Amino acid sequence: MKEPRTWILGASLLLIAALAFFVLRDIVLNGITLMGVVTIPVVVILGVGIIGALGTPPRR
Repeated sequence: MKEPRTWILGASLLLIAALAFFVLRDIVLNGITLMGVVTIPVVVILGVGIIGALGTPPRR
C-alpha cells in the first residue's frame, strides 16, 4: 500500500485540476471577469503550496 501522503497529493492535485478547469471554462464562456482574475492566483497559490508541502519528504 502506498503512503498516505501519495493519496493526499493525488486527491489534492485532482481538486486543483478541477478548479483550474472550471475557472478556464468560465473565462472561455463569459470572458475575463473579476472573479476569474481573482481566482487564477488563488488556484496557482494552492497548487504551488500543496505540491511544495507534499512533494517534500518529511524530516526524520
